[in-house]
Amino acid sequence: MKYLDLGKNAQEFLHHFCTVIPTRRLGSEGNRQAAAIFDSWMAERGFQVEKQEFDCQDWEGIGASLCIEGAGFAIIPSPHSLCCQVTALLAAATTVEELEAIDAAGKLLLLRGEIAASQLMPTNYPFYFPDEHRRIFELLELKKPAAILTATGRNPELVGGMYPFPMIEDGNFNIPSVYLTEEEGLRMADLVGKSASLESSCRRIPSHGWNSVAHLHPDIQPRVVLTAHMDAKPGSPGALDNAAGIITLMLLGAILQDHPIRLGIDIVSLNGEDHYQARGEVVYLEKNAARMEQISLAINLDGLGGRGMDTAFSFYGCPDDLMALGRKVLSAQPGMVEGEQWYQSDHMMFFQQGRPAMAFTSRDLGSLMAAITHTPQDSPDKVDPDRLVMAARALHVFLCALAG
Repeated sequence: MKYLDLGKNAQEFLHHFCTVIPTRRLGSEGNRQAAAIFDSWMAERGFQVEKQEFDCQDWEGIGASLCIEGAGFAIIPSPHSLCCQVTALLAAATTVEELEAIDAAGKLLLLRGEIAASQLMPTNYPFYFPDEHRRIFELLELKKPAAILTATGRNPELVGGMYPFPMIEDGNFNIPSVYLTEEEGLRMADLVGKSASLESSCRRIPSHGWNSVAHLHPDIQPRVVLTAHMDAKPGSPGALDNAAGIITLMLLGAILQDHPIRLGIDIVSLNGEDHYQARGEVVYLEKNAARMEQISLAINLDGLGGRGMDTAFSFYGCPDDLMALGRKVLSAQPGMVEGEQWYQSDHMMFFQQGRPAMAFTSRDLGSLMAAITHTPQDSPDKVDPDRLVMAARALHVFLCALAG
């Protein structure tokens, strides 16, 4: 397959995944459409495609309104929250200590300032749930507010460019919540003790999705696993995050069809990295629990292809000889450089299981996260299709060296 053909494929898939399909959030029809496209493409190129199906929760936010003393406030239903219609006194807390001391039973509870500086990891999140987040959830359930209002700022390391961001995004937490800007929270703080009326319209939707595992030479062990996540945040086209990664894997599949390698390879579309349950990641680990030792290397693609940006590779728990080979081969490929380590994507689940891992992303990931990821601005024009082709070709050369 010629370079220009791959570039055309990349551009067409970007348009389809991010524009024709209205959303790829896990549980949505668009997510299943995109997953089916991946499956067909890989099967047509000689891969044995395994579907790892699972139940999950989809969610729809319709809108929300808040009125205090005749003043209206701009608010948004928190993803996966329950709906509510409440009139109650307004209470507020800015620190965990204030939350411990406050009487919030039956009230509308405003969280702002220090306590709302970070998004809480969802309860029962399988990979990371810090004690301070556990304590906040325990206090909220103990205090029994009728609903929670969270005034949040900016935190690009955790939530990308979203402003405001939902402090609570958790379908296992059953106190209704909404979120708003820091400025609206400051304006609201002067009205603590007043009667407030909140209406939030949203619904939880039982649904399903799947991971796709495209096997090449499944008889050969150990194997190399290459992953990218299919799902996108609600409201975001998800071009960089992470249609770009999925498309690069699809291009690699086409290259492997034309230039085969005798190497055990799994190309995996994971489904759930941007979902509170990480359902696809959990299912993948469950199904491979007895075979993790057979993975010689996991390579995760997320956020690559930024216009004007090289693709950066990084290593996690890799032996010295593997890192030396990776540096030698990849640094010689166009558009490839070694970058800093980062820890907010699916390569970490392999590292946590003791498997060597690598990550591929855009070199200036920080600027993309601060302004673009998880927002409507993460559109196809932010991705350079030629960068995806270069990354796919570099991966092929590296896999050839591993097979060598």
